[in-house]
Amino acid sequence: MEINLENPSFRVSKEGSIRIGRIMRGDSQKYSFFLSIKDLEKHMFICGSTGTGKSNFMQNFLINFTKYHEKPFFLVEFKGEYHFLQDKLKDLIILWPGENFSINIFDPLDANPKIHAERIFDILKSGQFLDDSAEYSPQMERVLIEILTIVCENKDLQSWEGFERKCKDYLDKKKNEIPMLKQTLISLKNRIRRFSIGPMKAIFDTDSTLSISKLFNQKVILDLSSIIRLGGEKEDALFFLNMVLKYLWDRNLSKGANNYEGINHITIIEDAQYFAPQDISKKTKLTSYLEDIALLQRGTGECLITIATRPNISKEILANNGVVLTFKNHIEKDIMCELLNLNLEKKNYLSMLEEGYCIIRVNSIKEPFLLGVPYIKRNTITVSDITRKNQEILENSQTILDSKTEIPYKSKKINKKAFADIKKSILKYSVSSNPSKNKKNHVLEPDNEEGEDFLLLNKNNSSNKKDYDNFNAFINKLYNEQEKNK
Repeated sequence: MEINLENPSFRVSKEGSIRIGRIMRGDSQKYSFFLSIKDLEKHMFICGSTGTGKSNFMQNFLINFTKYHEKPFFLVEFKGEYHFLQDKLKDLIILWPGENFSINIFDPLDANPKIHAERIFDILKSGQFLDDSAEYSPQMERVLIEILTIVCENKDLQSWEGFERKCKDYLDKKKNEIPMLKQTLISLKNRIRRFSIGPMKAIFDTDSTLSISKLFNQKVILDLSSIIRLGGEKEDALFFLNMVLKYLWDRNLSKGANNYEGINHITIIEDAQYFAPQDISKKTKLTSYLEDIALLQRGTGECLITIATRPNISKEILANNGVVLTFKNHIEKDIMCELLNLNLEKKNYLSMLEEGYCIIRVNSIKEPFLLGVPYIKRNTITVSDITRKNQEILENSQTILDSKTEIPYKSKKINKKAFADIKKSILKYSVSSNPSKNKKNHVLEPDNEEGEDFLLLNKNNSSNKKDYDNFNAFINKLYNEQEKNK
């Protein structure tokens, strides 16, 4: 049985700008297909069993996307499958939490400290670090949020040491007001001990290769495998990612949807079934940031690409995609057929796909079609090579930033000098046109060439002595107005 799907025309297949593969008719290749930015703006979902070509598709996509679009992206993975791209993509940084990257969860950046504190509590709670069934849970929420707010508001307290200090101060001040406060604080600190003094402290340190405020201005791969190496568990990785996404959420909200000009940042989540499973939102707020990015932040220029082995991720994410594609898949075919706009009679096609082949549906084309994706060979890259390249990229970025900061200063100096030169020349001419003696009773005369130029100027533009007397004030006023406009 052959996969028989209607292909888009040659003209339609060339309307986009991102080459993602070749349109297939059976085993024969027809012509390349170029994905449009307009379709990508509405997000993308990639599905398929392990080893069928999902990551290879994403690698091919990134290589071709970055050829023509200079946009930052943030890719989250567990397996190190994308490291080799540092040799193929310009200015790609690879980060390992706890090794060369960490975040200070107490620093709200530009967010409201109280709201930031409440979100930290929600993320801790969603990661099952705080037990809903505990009798002291409501009291713990109040106590923790109040302490977190104090810590987040004060720059000098934004550390685990500062948090510990405020816990002691809070106990001293409130022990007569809140029943069993001491036991509540002991329980609370025991639950977050793994982050404050345990193996996970390194991922929430204050020192980092790249600050969280600059993270989303770069091309970044975040490899969460380091959290497992440090002794962490899946919940720790979820907590860390949700904290990072919280900062992305705040960044996009502060920017808003004004002057929308399409995609300005891409977030790519590998193994999305771990971070946004379909049923978890009923129990916790764990997936709220991924879901909200899919639902609400397209208008801010954020594009979300999720990759999963099965279509059992959040329905909110599945329902908001302009591009859907699946590689070989044996289960939950009905859902995939619905997402692909594929007739249920053809659902067996999903099991017939060979490695590197996928069925894709894009918003701008009515029918799904078969696509072949070229294989990307992965070269070996060492940790020392990655570290060296990271350093070079960051140093180069800082140099560019410094030069941009320096340009206005230089421009100011140049403009000031230019005005001074003009002033000097015209004043020089005014003196020559109205001779007066200096202290040594010598007549001030301009140089011959300058004199000829100014005589010509004087011939065409006759001015009286009063004009020249007021010119000094005019030049100074003009310069000051220019400075104000800056």
